[in-house]
Amino acid sequence: MRIYIAGTFQDQKRLREISMAVWSAGHEITGTWLHETARHEGMSQAEFTRKLAMKDIAEVYAADLIILDNAQSSGGKNVEWGVALGSFQKKLLWLVGEPSNVFHHLADKTFPSWESVLVELEIY
Repeated sequence: MRIYIAGTFQDQKRLREISMAVWSAGHEITGTWLHETARHEGMSQAEFTRKLAMKDIAEVYAADLIILDNAQSSGGKNVEWGVALGSFQKKLLWLVGEPSNVFHHLADKTFPSWESVLVELEIY
């Protein structure tokens, strides 16, 4: 299954480790933001962030499942969630943690922890 893990940059290192466990279980990770590199010297910050946003949207569209880590608040991950909601008939939406806005209640499944997500992924 192709999986996009959405979260905050503050949680990037922790989510990178989780993505490796998901990948080791045989799934493809479409979200390259977990391994984001620095901006190329010849590119402006505005151009870089615009291209990152376009890339992230394309990677959400490419996923079969989006898993939103809701440990911390962030606008970016909720935009990714919104993009996924726009194609809800084509993908599953899972939430890890407590819903923090009305749109989180549209999740197909909500999990208390990543450990429970990894158990559920064994079915797929």
